[in-house]
Amino acid sequence: MEDCLVYFFTGFLDSGKTSLIGEWAGSDSFRGRKIVILSTEDGDVEYDDLDFPDPSPVIIEKETTEVNKDLMFTIEREHKPDVLFIEWNGSVSPSKFFDEVDVPERWALAAAVVVIDASTYSEYYRNMQTFFADYYRFCDTAIFNRVDPEVNNIPKLRGSVKSVNPGVNLTFLDKSNSVLDIGNYLPYDLSQDICEITPDDFGLFWTDALDNVARYNGKKVKLTGQAVVFREFRGKAFALQRQAYTCCAADMGQIHLLCFYNLKPGFPVGQWLKVTGTIRYFEDKQGGQKVDVPCLEVEDYAITSKPETEIIYFS
Repeated sequence: MEDCLVYFFTGFLDSGKTSLIGEWAGSDSFRGRKIVILSTEDGDVEYDDLDFPDPSPVIIEKETTEVNKDLMFTIEREHKPDVLFIEWNGSVSPSKFFDEVDVPERWALAAAVVVIDASTYSEYYRNMQTFFADYYRFCDTAIFNRVDPEVNNIPKLRGSVKSVNPGVNLTFLDKSNSVLDIGNYLPYDLSQDICEITPDDFGLFWTDALDNVARYNGKKVKLTGQAVVFREFRGKAFALQRQAYTCCAADMGQIHLLCFYNLKPGFPVGQWLKVTGTIRYFEDKQGGQKVDVPCLEVEDYAITSKPETEIIYFS
């Protein structure tokens, strides 16, 4: 028997999970396949109100406390689904499912998705950052819907996710459900001969450059950071360092942009530098996977004053 593809959805109440699951389940991609939807939350939209092609999905409603190994194996035995959509109650950590619930061997996780209402995100994120960090650590996809480009700072939305989990795939949907390209909303202009990226935008540059090699490779930029030196590069490189506040004070960390440059005696280690150079990429291994990491071929640098705000915030 083929694998049962499992799609796990979480997010706060009324973020749009039910509607999105309905769209996915009713798409041509799953036409003719036996679909089960396990819902653990009641929202404004009901599955009974949605139009599904035949055969209609089997809808199972349970509390999160009832989602356990016995339920999973009962669904397998009674329905033998080809596709299972799980709508997880957003007020319960995804860890309760991924760490505690055993599933049949043939079930394969196809995607773990967090759905976010951009119109309420700023307020929710400000007050519940640790909760959102939990979403981002357990999910591989984040979908922001109801995005208004005139109101929402799309690069900052992206940065708030990528600072916690750089591997998350992001999609931004406007109020008409059309996909928005973040490249149209960057706070700096990469078409300039030298694109100056302000200190406040360093983190946004870093997270976007990780995912968009074609957009950045070969571009000349000017960046500001604190110079640090790592022994393993033997005088051939330094790094621009910035402190980054991700989801809470306990998750304060550093972002390092490797800068290739032949260091000479008197190099101002620890000073704040404004560096001009060309973006290149090197291949690194993170979590067993190969990742293209941005770096800088330095043309020039100058000592500068530290930014008014030394810490990068993604909210």
